[in-house]
Amino acid sequence: MASEKGHIMIPMTSCETYPQPGMQTPSAPDFCVQEVDYQYPSPPPYSYQDVNPTANPTEAVYIVSQPPIVVAGIFRSKPASTMCPSCRQAITTQVVYRLGKLSYLLCSGMCATGCCLGCCLIPLVLKACKDVDHYCPRCQFHIFRYKRI
Repeated sequence: MASEKGHIMIPMTSCETYPQPGMQTPSAPDFCVQEVDYQYPSPPPYSYQDVNPTANPTEAVYIVSQPPIVVAGIFRSKPASTMCPSCRQAITTQVVYRLGKLSYLLCSGMCATGCCLGCCLIPLVLKACKDVDHYCPRCQFHIFRYKRI
């Protein structure tokens, strides 16, 4: 029956060259329409149980957005234009020079070669020998450290 749940009537079209006696002819003389009763299978039973029975249903789900990846190739010893991962603003970084491995290696090397009277301290004050830290000027977030070595 078409009125029952799960039953649907599907019109089927077939081609007949000669109408059979006792059949009603439709508007097109060579075609007739038959309705076929098709029954869909019943859906599987639904379960209200949790997939993970040890999970607490009152636990809150927190979505944490990750900061964008900072491309290290653009950062050198000078300020660079980028997007701050913390405040998400387009900025030009603020640079701070820090003593690094190159400064100490040059100082130790100069001292080992005989420049002990103060000339060995020159790499400790030259910006060209120091590492560079890039900071956001708005939120002071540390973005990147450019290491000479």
